[in-house]
Amino acid sequence: MRVVFDGLTTLLQDSASLPACYQAALARLGFDASESRQMAKDLSLLESLRRSSGVLDRSELIREYLAERGFFPAAHEIASALSAFTDAWISTVEPTPGARGCLEGLKRMGASIGVLFIGVEGTGREASEVLRSTGLLGLIDTAVYAGREGWLNSLKRLIKTMLGGPPDFFVTGAVERALASEQVGVTPILLVGRECPVRVMRVSGFGELLSLLKKISSSR
Repeated sequence: MRVVFDGLTTLLQDSASLPACYQAALARLGFDASESRQMAKDLSLLESLRRSSGVLDRSELIREYLAERGFFPAAHEIASALSAFTDAWISTVEPTPGARGCLEGLKRMGASIGVLFIGVEGTGREASEVLRSTGLLGLIDTAVYAGREGWLNSLKRLIKTMLGGPPDFFVTGAVERALASEQVGVTPILLVGRECPVRVMRVSGFGELLSLLKKISSSR
């Protein structure tokens, strides 16, 4: 059994804001707090606009924004700024309560577990880094950031790299992702703590999720 989790809507939670992460990136480039505050807000808004179009490259976003203001950082400086962005984000990430127990239960079942990070791509860092910082790395077989090909294709790519066979499940806390993931041949499971009128499997917590997957596994 292969199970992929939508990292930031299920296993992990963060308290970082985009402006704070961009301020860390700008500080690495030498901008002080007073001049970078509005710039970070601008970059956050630009990221939201680009993300809505389905394509995001933070290095290009920062480069273009600064070029319009007469700053032209070298490629290695942009890379260093993105590293600072990631450090700021990772420092706020922690496991969702109950996530570890669920993963441990799945491992005892022999499941292959993947994590797809959607919305934090473009860092140039290993996806496993955030799992290491939260103490979950040893429970995950494969982890990737959603690539520029879009998260659905990234999900398909991730599943192909995982050991084991079907059934394949994509566990997410986002309704639109649950509905869309059916397009790539996986069975979505919506992890939400409230009633939701969506015609996909739904569980209200990690205990219910583990019970469901155990039942499916034993019936194979």
